[in-house]
Amino acid sequence: MSEATAVTSQPLTRSVDETSVCELLSASQQEDIGSAEATPDADDGYARCYYSMTLDNDPDPSGYEVTVFDSAKALRETVDGTDVMPTKSLPLQLEGRSAAEQMTYGDQWSGAVTVDLGHGRYLYVEKYAKGHSVSERELSQQARSAAKKVLHHLIAR
Repeated sequence: MSEATAVTSQPLTRSVDETSVCELLSASQQEDIGSAEATPDADDGYARCYYSMTLDNDPDPSGYEVTVFDSAKALRETVDGTDVMPTKSLPLQLEGRSAAEQMTYGDQWSGAVTVDLGHGRYLYVEKYAKGHSVSERELSQQARSAAKKVLHHLIAR
């Protein structure tokens, strides 16, 4: 059995809530991505952590968002109508799991990856930064890398 197949077939072992969502990236991983602060948030159907790389009053915020959704319904309910220019989703495999990537452009650029965790749950990881301050390729690589790290915390090893 390949490593990708082993990861895909393994069940989720962690429930995620507001008290644990910011633990999906270890302290050393947070340091590696340049996170200055981890801020949890939760509502009915999801738990989210913002890993900010800039201070609250910075006019050009950058960082990561990591969200675990309990259902497709919860994921769909977070879609908003902000004035950005997204590209079409690109299907991909991440650690042997079905996923999609989407880039968004405007004043803020972001690379986002949504991963099917199985059992009706989804992982959403977004890397955001000021437009043109980082390349599209770098945003994509950073979002995918962070998603892989989070997956390894969510999946039984």
